[in-house]
Amino acid sequence: VSSALQIPEPVVQQAREKIAARLFPGKESFVSAVLPEARRAARALGVDPRVLVAQSALETGWGQSILSDHAGRSSHNLFNIKAGSYWEGRSVGVTTLEFSNGIPQRQRARFRAYGSFAESFADYIALLKSQPRYAAALANADDPARFMRSLQQAGYATDPDYARKVILLDGCVQPAMMP
Repeated sequence: VSSALQIPEPVVQQAREKIAARLFPGKESFVSAVLPEARRAARALGVDPRVLVAQSALETGWGQSILSDHAGRSSHNLFNIKAGSYWEGRSVGVTTLEFSNGIPQRQRARFRAYGSFAESFADYIALLKSQPRYAAALANADDPARFMRSLQQAGYATDPDYARKVILLDGCVQPAMMP
C-alpha cells in the first residue's frame, strides 16, 4: 500500500509546484500575500508579525509547498496544523516527515484545510490560545526566539531543530518586504 501511495507523489508535487509558482513567484510575493493576516494574528497573540511570516514560510517553503488535496485544491494551511479526530472541517492527507526521538520518519497524516489564509491564521490563534500547553509560548510572545523555543518545547513540531529554523527565517524576512 505504501508503495502505491508514493507513485503519484512526484506527479502531485509537480502540480503543486506549478500552481504555487503562479501564486508566489518569489519570497516577496509570499510575504505580501500573508502579511495582512500575520499582522492581525500578531496583534492577537502579542508577537512580532515577522515571526508568523517566518513560521509560515518554513512550513510552506515560502508558499511553494502548501498542502493540497488530490484534486489540487489548496488547503490554505500555512502552519501545517494536523486534523486530529476532533477536527470536523475539511482535511487533506499527505505523506509527511515526522521526527521520533530525533529520527526522521515518513508518515501519512491528515492536515486541516481552510477556505483562505485568513482562516488558517484564525485557527492558528485559536489553537495557541485554547491549548494550555502553549501558555509558556504566549507568555514569551515579546521575544521571538523564546516564543519559538516554547512552541517547540510544547510539542508544536516534531523537528528538533524547528525553533532554530524559524528564527533563522525570521532574519530573512526583511523590513523592505513588509510595506
